[in-house]
Amino acid sequence: MTTTESLRETRMREMLAVAQARVGGNIDWREWKKGQAARFVDLALKAPRLHLHSLDLSGDVEMVYEIAMPAPRWPTVEGLVLANRAVFHLVYQEGWRWESPAGWMPMGILEPFDIFHPNCRPSPGLRGAICLGNLPPGTQLTELVLLGYYAISNQLCGVDETSPQGILNPFACEYYRDHPEYRPLTRAGLLDPWEGGN
Repeated sequence: MTTTESLRETRMREMLAVAQARVGGNIDWREWKKGQAARFVDLALKAPRLHLHSLDLSGDVEMVYEIAMPAPRWPTVEGLVLANRAVFHLVYQEGWRWESPAGWMPMGILEPFDIFHPNCRPSPGLRGAICLGNLPPGTQLTELVLLGYYAISNQLCGVDETSPQGILNPFACEYYRDHPEYRPLTRAGLLDPWEGGN
């Protein structure tokens, strides 16, 4: 393990310990949040491109994390513009353990501010929406992380405006139908190196 990897692991484990010490709610909800947050950190430690920025378990689960990855921005006349990272905001409410949340509620995107994807609605300066479709009750945090990654990298990219999965940008559907070369932006899984570099 390199010094950088060691420092990264230490930082994430410290963030986890602080968040778990401040966990709120009834005992069942507290234990669920602590376990889910620990599994997220385990995933992050296996995925060098995933960096945790903040973690709060005092009420709802709330975390901000970034993934080094190709992220589609609004196209210009030259073609699709790509960012080299995406910053996600993930929220999980206690009731979602038993009831399905609206597909756009758990996950948002902070960067790029001008995200261009059929299942995304940008909101410059605020939390942009990502619709992950019909989520079953009790969906795990790590599953949401993976769904967000595969959605934004266009590995999961619906181009049908009538899809019940939650199209938020019909113009992007048309654009990606006309430009299939952008689907996907990478074939790398979250645990794989991104061939585009960091």
